[in-house]
Amino acid sequence: MRGRSALAILLALLVSVPVVGGTTTTMQDEETMDPCMEDPEQPCENQTVLYLWSNGQSTFWSHFNANETDNANDNMYSQEKTQGVINIDQRFSMNPQLTKRMNMSLDGEVRIVLNIYLQGDWTNNDNQGPCTNDCEELNVTLWAGATAIVRQHVPQVSTGWNPVTITHRITEAQTLWDASTANPSIQIEMKVKGDRQQTSPITVSGEIANFSIRLSGDGDTRVELPIDPSSWDDSFQA
Repeated sequence: MRGRSALAILLALLVSVPVVGGTTTTMQDEETMDPCMEDPEQPCENQTVLYLWSNGQSTFWSHFNANETDNANDNMYSQEKTQGVINIDQRFSMNPQLTKRMNMSLDGEVRIVLNIYLQGDWTNNDNQGPCTNDCEELNVTLWAGATAIVRQHVPQVSTGWNPVTITHRITEAQTLWDASTANPSIQIEMKVKGDRQQTSPITVSGEIANFSIRLSGDGDTRVELPIDPSSWDDSFQA
């Protein structure tokens, strides 16, 4: 009996000893958890780049997460027309909408990086194609709500793939982006004209109009924003 009692006491002591190692590991996991994971599509200290997405058809959006399961499988948006004008006016508005205030660094650099494929004509009255007054060269605008942060006319593009980089320095009037009034978006505008036609049973003349843009599936298409670290202070967000 005495032996059984001693064994029972020993078992009770073992059960009552706390598992210190397991508790410590859990606390460490919590301490090292990425703060951006709570709202992965919102900006945070580790996510200051806006990415552009589309389903490849008629839906366009952007957010701060480098991953998007609903993006087009080929990571492209494209329009093509044999004859006539392709009217590109697409706005990649942040969705879900911005829920945080952002303080941009004064004189910080905005960098817009795009990759656009072109075929056809887009310059009016240069005697190099079918455009008269019905085409429009590439224009790119970064919006914060209804405020245009930068609008850039980009005439220096050619047939084929065009890497496009636009930079802008934040002015004093552009530093504060409030969640309720400054939802960010990128607008891309262009009118490209095609004049391809069958001139005989075996020959064609003219060019097809094509506008294609790579999306952010590979991370190359993006908008880098100079969000100041003070944006993540609780006092600033309050």
